[in-house]
Amino acid sequence: MKIVGLKIEKGLVAAAVVQKDFRRTELVDSFSRPFATDAELVDILKERSKDWAGAKIVSSIPGHFFTQRTLTLPFADRKRIEKALPFEVEDLVPFDLDDVVLDHLVLESATAKKDTATQVLCMMLPKTVLRQHLDLLADAGIDPQVIVPSYAGLSAVANMMPKDTGSLLLCGPDMCFRHDGALKGLRSFSGSQSTGGLRHVLQAFENEHKEKVEKATLLIDDEVSRAVLTEAGVAVDLILPEINGKKAQDPASLGIALLDGVNLRKGEFAYKLADEGTRRKRRILIIAGAVAAVLFTVNIVVKFYIVQSGYGKLDAEIKEIYRQTFPEGRPAADPVRQMRDKISESKKLFGALGSGSSALDVMKTVTDGIPKEVRVGFTEFILEGERLRLQGEVSSFDSVDKIKAELQKSPLFAEVTVQDTRMGVDNKVKFRFEIKLKQGM
Repeated sequence: MKIVGLKIEKGLVAAAVVQKDFRRTELVDSFSRPFATDAELVDILKERSKDWAGAKIVSSIPGHFFTQRTLTLPFADRKRIEKALPFEVEDLVPFDLDDVVLDHLVLESATAKKDTATQVLCMMLPKTVLRQHLDLLADAGIDPQVIVPSYAGLSAVANMMPKDTGSLLLCGPDMCFRHDGALKGLRSFSGSQSTGGLRHVLQAFENEHKEKVEKATLLIDDEVSRAVLTEAGVAVDLILPEINGKKAQDPASLGIALLDGVNLRKGEFAYKLADEGTRRKRRILIIAGAVAAVLFTVNIVVKFYIVQSGYGKLDAEIKEIYRQTFPEGRPAADPVRQMRDKISESKKLFGALGSGSSALDVMKTVTDGIPKEVRVGFTEFILEGERLRLQGEVSSFDSVDKIKAELQKSPLFAEVTVQDTRMGVDNKVKFRFEIKLKQGM
């Protein structure tokens, strides 16, 4: 995403353009130019903004237009702070809050924890000043998404600087006070030597935080500020912040481009295209959801078709196997069930046991089980499933008992029952056996 940090102060306009992605932030352009009139400023902005199409524009208003108060709140959640601020500052300022736009910046954000005491810088800007600023930019064809105080950008710059670069950072009339890398205060000062000058603001910071400023860092070379600080006994260094080796012509505009969490465009001044953007995102989400649903449905249909085709092919192969196995049979509606029925019928007809025995095996077992001294003649041999019915004739009743005893010894038979014995007219004993096989046919 391309972000433009725009800084406009009396007689000077500066901007830094950064390309910010998920893992990389790069400075792609910057400029700083003086101007004498508003008309000249508009011309400069019209010329430079030709390259800003589609970018997020963060514009700043000079910090001396703002009224600010530092508050201590017992929580750090941004939404809770926004709700509490109007009530906290209402009795601290000599004007009606309906005439200002209010926002805040959490100090010491790196160390603050949820539901703990938090230092909050409350910033208030008259609506008339904000309206004039937006009108000026509109003349140049610019409608910024975000409006911030000029000094707020230094909070982002401070995060780029080593801790040992000094407790005071200055960039023109904007200054930032920090301690051990933690942000303590921000504000702008007047260029005059009145109560709003650099010396006065420096003393105010030292009194408020009970700490002597020993070292200061200038972000742009400023002989006047250097002289004031040196006279106050403060060591001064000049350090130009950079991103990946690139330096912005105005470091404050770079910080403005990198700033998050502050925006005075709210209420009646809210960025109008924001709603349109939200609706566009909602439409995109709805369309994406519909496309996902269609793709899901198509996926299910394709999978069903593939499975159904596979089952159809398998079913055709089973029917072909059935036709080849039973060529004389009718076409099978349910070939698997009908093949099982055929197998069951075959078992009954041919006496195929699970052990691999057949009806001939059963007959041989019966024949082998007849004692050698007994002469027998069979008149009936019926094998149905696990039941064998035998009928024959022998010379005596004792022979019937011997036959039963021998057949009972066979591992193939589970039970041998004599159902009938009687003497025939030819002095032959007729008998009838029912034998239960150990395994069904």
